[in-house]
Amino acid sequence: MTTNDPAHLGFENVSNGRAQELMKDPSISIVDVRDEEKFQEATLTGATLIPLNDILLDPEGNLPSGDVMFICNVGQSSGVASQMAAAVGKGNKIYNLANGMTGWIDDGLAFEGSLNDSV
Repeated sequence: MTTNDPAHLGFENVSNGRAQELMKDPSISIVDVRDEEKFQEATLTGATLIPLNDILLDPEGNLPSGDVMFICNVGQSSGVASQMAAAVGKGNKIYNLANGMTGWIDDGLAFEGSLNDSV
């Protein structure tokens, strides 16, 4: 296992292409772990805001069950959320958007939010 392969931690880092495939599955929850301001600027279609601090304070109460994909700016905070979900046994399959919203926007992929008007 390499540092780019966190499967031993109970989740999978996914590329933008894989994330697009996952987003087609309505049973997968998409959780944005950033703050309200960043969430309003740009997020994935269908994402729910659950700030990382809320997850860390009460993971069992704040994390969804079932399959979940976490997103943040660059994939680091969402990686922490992914680890927490795996540690408390929430989520069947847990995914982390490896390059976050920064990579998503850099690749010219569709997103929701106020930054959409300026791109």
